[in-house]
Amino acid sequence: MRFDCAVYSNIGGRDVNEDSTLCRQQESTLLAAVADGLGGHGGGEIASSTALSALEASLPRLIPPTEETLRTVCAELNLAVLAKQTEQLKMKTTLAMALTNGETLAFLHVGDSRIYYFHGGEIVYQSADHSVSQLAVLANEITAEQIRFHEDRSRLLRSLGSEGSATPDVRFYSGVPAAGDALLLCTDGFWEYVLEKEMQKELKRTRSAKDWLEQMKKSIRRRAGKKNDNNSAVAVRIG
Repeated sequence: MRFDCAVYSNIGGRDVNEDSTLCRQQESTLLAAVADGLGGHGGGEIASSTALSALEASLPRLIPPTEETLRTVCAELNLAVLAKQTEQLKMKTTLAMALTNGETLAFLHVGDSRIYYFHGGEIVYQSADHSVSQLAVLANEITAEQIRFHEDRSRLLRSLGSEGSATPDVRFYSGVPAAGDALLLCTDGFWEYVLEKEMQKELKRTRSAKDWLEQMKKSIRRRAGKKNDNNSAVAVRIG
């Protein structure tokens, strides 16, 4: 199994890029992740990089992926971020990760960084944000597409660096990763400006992960203002 991986991270209109990205591959193993340090808490870039460094160091223990091990490692990442906090810097971060050993494909996320999985050019899995806006979707007050414009889209219910609200969602893809499938992990500064239909359209039009990512970045440049958030993504095409 071959993985074509492209990584992108942009500071946007902010003074500091608090996003971190990870794409580690070896033979049939792939670990991809993004983390978005929460602005307003201070030290967000430390929180996101701490989480992904600890995640990468835990990779040998995560193969093959099991729910128990994934949840254990996520709890350890939460403790690692908490250990970095001070009275002045209550840093937190989101996390979205995908892991496969070529047979089992697992997804884990905390917060509103998203995971999209594509089969046959269509989205077959999309993570659900841990946010107030997602609750509004569940209550049928808004549609999933309207989260992008909802006033509470940045109010998170879960994050790493939290004493009691760091529980991850863990999911396993029902099939086996196949040639032609694709994966996109991205922070909110990315998915807010790239519609799902555009993700699918550009996936079908392009041949490489780099080109796919480049086409999606055009939507961000076209729609985002000068004060837009950090925006980051990891794109993977399976061959």
